[in-house]
Amino acid sequence: MPTAQMKQRVAVIDQMTAEWHSIGRSVAAVRALGAVAERDPLLSALVLGTAGGPGPCPTPCDVVEHMRRASGRTQREEAARLVQVLLRESDADAFIGRMLVQALLPGLITVAGKLRWGEGGDWQDGEEFFGELLATTWLILREWAGQDRPYAVLDLLSAIRCRLRRQLFRAKELGEHAATLHPDEAAAPPARAETDLEELARMLVDLRRAGMRNDDVQVLYAHHVLGYSIAELAAMTGRDRRVLYARRDRGQRRLCA
Repeated sequence: MPTAQMKQRVAVIDQMTAEWHSIGRSVAAVRALGAVAERDPLLSALVLGTAGGPGPCPTPCDVVEHMRRASGRTQREEAARLVQVLLRESDADAFIGRMLVQALLPGLITVAGKLRWGEGGDWQDGEEFFGELLATTWLILREWAGQDRPYAVLDLLSAIRCRLRRQLFRAKELGEHAATLHPDEAAAPPARAETDLEELARMLVDLRRAGMRNDDVQVLYAHHVLGYSIAELAAMTGRDRRVLYARRDRGQRRLCA
């Protein structure tokens, strides 16, 4: 990938980071974080130093940096739990949503990479694509604000990736179809058969309705439909790889039964 294009792609990320360093330490931001911390023991221990916690993170900037430095199973699970808390509380204060976007930024960059920064889509360049990704993130956060999701990190990144992927596939399919159309056929809507991935996604939805365990469905969907590796899922959710492999294998047996 050309260096100039790489610089163009990260410009919006650099802007977000610079903005965050300012607003993430403001009085209003600290006040918003403190209000949420009073309602959650984990965040309270982290921010206020209660319940035996060291309290090393008095500002939202500190909390997000703490989440990014998470290593090992316990810390990753804690970081994932904090995302769950922020999503649940994001309808109380608009700033909490902004904090959640910043916490998700590394995952959003990973999603952009998985989708090849919109290559083949309707976007002019990677920066425009990432802007679309951020807009989609805000839309989903607004739709899900106040929800308490045990797998909030995976759910959010999967939903964001799925929506952008649909846009990307739609653009590619329309482009390929337009290239082969006779002029007289250009106005006719294309008839499209269900792809293998869409068929699998539909089967998983049907199996969940039929009583398949929700955890198994989530792992199969993220692994086979969205394309995340088990290692990536373990990093995003804080779950042990062996547990995720077991759920994947159990789900596959049910899928193939």
